[in-house]
Amino acid sequence: ADKFVCIPNGIDPQEWSGEPAALEPEILEFIHKQRSLGRLVVGYAGSHGVPNALNTLLDAALLLKDAKLAFVLVGDGHEKAALQARVLDLGLKNVAMFPPVPKRQIPGFLSAVDIAYIGWQKVPIYRFGIAPNKLMDYMMAGCAVLHSVEAGNDPVAEAGCGLTVAPADSQAVANGLLQLEQLTPSQRQEMGRRGHEYVVKHHVYPVLARRFISAIENAFSAR
Repeated sequence: ADKFVCIPNGIDPQEWSGEPAALEPEILEFIHKQRSLGRLVVGYAGSHGVPNALNTLLDAALLLKDAKLAFVLVGDGHEKAALQARVLDLGLKNVAMFPPVPKRQIPGFLSAVDIAYIGWQKVPIYRFGIAPNKLMDYMMAGCAVLHSVEAGNDPVAEAGCGLTVAPADSQAVANGLLQLEQLTPSQRQEMGRRGHEYVVKHHVYPVLARRFISAIENAFSAR
């Protein structure tokens, strides 16, 4: 173990400088419509695969069909078609799914949602820790995060930028989203601020590069 150093995923600060690129009009229109109906928007941006636990999110959306919450999923993956079919089969009027957007639009998308979701399956390998790209994006964007995970680490809990609930548990996800929905906008914004500060301190590439260089230097000096 003393020969192992973890340099996790991170953020290129230059990708987040300046004004974000304009979001696809149909996504923006959906978000604005939900806001006009008094709903908060739960966003997901990333792969639509088995590891991403999006079926758990859809099951939570069904439990929350009468809540003041709407769900917007952006991305692609081998589970996308099956997930779209489930949305139709379950009659989830509070869920919209869109194709992936260019990376430069992700800051704009995340700035438009109220809560960002990331979920995981319950599998033993995560005891070694996690460092997903999308979570770094969520935190850099200043989102309040609903994190459905059981792992050896938890950046959301460490940063205090949201809530963490059990993985593969739709009721836990639904309850967590309701907890975040019941906070004031300023409370969610404060969560987002903490997440942003955490990423800037620990997960931007210049910080990670220094950690990498330090690890190599220490390894050579110990020889």
